[in-house]
Amino acid sequence: MHARLFGPLVSTADPAAHRALFRDVCGMEPGAPVSLARDDTALLFGRGASSVELSMLRTPGADSGVVLSRFSPGSDETIRSGDSKVDRDVLKVVDFYAPDFDAAIAHARACGYDVVESQAEYDLVGEATLREAHLRAPDQLLVAFLGGPAAFFADFVRVTDRRVSEAVGMTLPLSDAKASLDFARDVFGWDVVYEYAIDAPSVAELIGVDQALDVRASSIGSARHEPYLSLIDYGLPPDVGVSLRGRSVAPRRGLLGAVVLVDDLDAVRQAAGSAASGVVDLALEPFGPVRASVVLPPHEIPHLVLEVCP
Repeated sequence: MHARLFGPLVSTADPAAHRALFRDVCGMEPGAPVSLARDDTALLFGRGASSVELSMLRTPGADSGVVLSRFSPGSDETIRSGDSKVDRDVLKVVDFYAPDFDAAIAHARACGYDVVESQAEYDLVGEATLREAHLRAPDQLLVAFLGGPAAFFADFVRVTDRRVSEAVGMTLPLSDAKASLDFARDVFGWDVVYEYAIDAPSVAELIGVDQALDVRASSIGSARHEPYLSLIDYGLPPDVGVSLRGRSVAPRRGLLGAVVLVDDLDAVRQAAGSAASGVVDLALEPFGPVRASVVLPPHEIPHLVLEVCP
């Protein structure tokens, strides 16, 4: 069984806005939406909504992209708020490599997006000096542009000849990463593919906090050159920030979860046990017919698992 992270699962009341972002800024190609009725929606996402429309965008040349979900009825609540700078236990940022960092930011602004003025420049200890800027998207979604040496990023992405790469991964600040890492190993066969440390005042400025940060991260996935989840520890006292565990529930809007591609859904569901939902059959472009299930790891962030034909 092989499982790989595809990218984020985004919940939104306005898929067109996110479709434009990921198409125009991130270079993804959109597929047609598909609607699930009440029973299938409840099987995958619970009974908070009576239906859902799913649509996929994909980066050409890479098995990476995003799945947009519009639930009905929708929600006025977002998973994160603008104040949850260092809150934990929900997804936070989707990262993309920008070979020409300044050009990517200029293009995003020309498309009408708000890119945070503060930009971080920091050293990955013993690795490389990187630059980072954040684009604020609807539903409290954050997209990060990463700039740095091409030779360094060649180990992480396949797409290097466009304005931005495919998604490098997503960041997930956690109160305790051990249970989630053990679950990922047992269910998806993932392991730590990269570890890094950051100690730079500019990171705190970019995030928008006054406290000094001492960031440590373990990135988990199927391989370093495929998208991964970066399990983040900000190095802050427990009383700084709060846990948002349990808020990643449909139909709340924002970075709801992750999308995982597998070649054997039954094996994943067997390994996940009661953490896996039932199976729904659907046709989702560009993959065509797929079998879908939602797996809920210990951090309670839904993973939409799609069995795709080779």
